[in-house]
Amino acid sequence: MDPLADIASVVAAYGLLGLCLMGLAERLLPVLPSYGLLLSVGVGAAEGVWSLPAAFLAITAGGALGCALCFFAVRALGDARSSRLISGAGRIFGISNVRMERWQASFRRNQSGLAFGMQLVPTLRLFAPAFAAVLGGSTRRFLLASTMGVAVWNGLFILAGFAASHLMSDLNTTVLTMGALGCLLSVEAGVLWIARSIRARSGLRATQIATGARTPFA
Repeated sequence: MDPLADIASVVAAYGLLGLCLMGLAERLLPVLPSYGLLLSVGVGAAEGVWSLPAAFLAITAGGALGCALCFFAVRALGDARSSRLISGAGRIFGISNVRMERWQASFRRNQSGLAFGMQLVPTLRLFAPAFAAVLGGSTRRFLLASTMGVAVWNGLFILAGFAASHLMSDLNTTVLTMGALGCLLSVEAGVLWIARSIRARSGLRATQIATGARTPFA
């Protein structure tokens, strides 16, 4: 049983247009695991269902379009309604208001870099257009950076599926997706641990400097 492979086979019937629509649906319907769909696209390319470059361009175009649609839809709601929408969506995905506020503050400081980086973080990548719409800033910079992030995210998993199809026989895309999810969670946990360690060291160093400044003749 391989549900993701079944979805890919249905999409294949519509060619590159189907891939573009799948990229769009992945942004608008968060229940679909993007990495699983992308792995299946890579597997399909390895089996000759579509060419690898064309598949990458088609699904990336759909993802970028979905990102832009989310951005403009949230911006059209106005500040108050869009803020409530973000908070409600965060609760659905188990993200606290404190964490959401921290992400929003970080986004204000470095829009382009974080717009790109957010597209490489599961779940958070779906909220990035809403953050940008609420916080304002340059629409052009956000959309350009997000498109680049979508391209990198898509390319990594499509290439992983393509390579796995050549290396393993009787490949089950759903099982491969579960393995990819485990790797993603491990990497995310490692990155968070490193970030917290750096932050703790920076805080300790700042405290030591402040203490030294107060007691110059210790």
